[in-house]
Amino acid sequence: MICPKCTSVLIVKEGTRKRKNGRIQEYSCNACGKWFTVPIENKHESVFLEDVEPGDILEYKSKKLFRLHCATDIHHGANEHHYDKFDEFIDEIDSDTDARWIMNGDNIELIPPNYKISQRGQAMEPDEQHISFIKRIEHIADKLLFIRGGNHDMIRSINLLGFDVSKVMADILRVPYFRMPGYTKVRVGNSKYHFVSGHGKSGAKNGDTELDKMAAVYSDGDVFFLGHNHQLYTKPLDSLRVIGDKEGVRRRWYIRGGSFLEYADYARYSFYPIVRTGWATVEFSEDKIRAWTN
Repeated sequence: MICPKCTSVLIVKEGTRKRKNGRIQEYSCNACGKWFTVPIENKHESVFLEDVEPGDILEYKSKKLFRLHCATDIHHGANEHHYDKFDEFIDEIDSDTDARWIMNGDNIELIPPNYKISQRGQAMEPDEQHISFIKRIEHIADKLLFIRGGNHDMIRSINLLGFDVSKVMADILRVPYFRMPGYTKVRVGNSKYHFVSGHGKSGAKNGDTELDKMAAVYSDGDVFFLGHNHQLYTKPLDSLRVIGDKEGVRRRWYIRGGSFLEYADYARYSFYPIVRTGWATVEFSEDKIRAWTN
């Protein structure tokens, strides 16, 4: 639900009223104060827009080249969140008509009270993280293909409350919600590609190990993308295939998506490797796939 006056998503239900043509739902906007109404029969206000269930394939079509910017491990609200780098990401999406993006988990820091780690690792309370993050990205939400949860946001909120904060964020921004790893079918003109994505689970130093496992399960992938371990790289993998009666080269991509965190105190204390802050971009065209880091 979006405010018709200021396009904010900070909308609150304010009860119903009966009119000649049926009952209506009243809303108010916390951003600008405007009140407005929607007929209750209107189905577009359903609680959740779309879940991409295990086994489902999300599909995106484009008539021309587009660049998919992959935001993972944003950690909005963490003390070490790199505001300037994520603002750079937002500006890149906003300024490029051919840009699209995904949100791949650990989108907010979300350290609840009485959790096993100290709340001192976050700069604001979890509810303020959720609200301020949505306000921060709402003007580029029209280019967002899907949201996925991670261990910080989805798993913590479900384990503690039975409440998926990432799923609610997807509904507020009106984009599909990817619960598990899976395929996204990408069509550009007459070409078709399979983008395989997941948040990730392993913290192993060799980021390819988990990508190898993913590629073994999702064997029809052209791009394999994971976050979680904060490593940032794009890696082409070439193999030979049969095209007619000749050999040809098939190129696939391994990608670890980085993060929007600076070097944290806990990482410094434990001598964890320094990894570069940033994100990966995948460019799909009718001829080929390109990928790079930012």
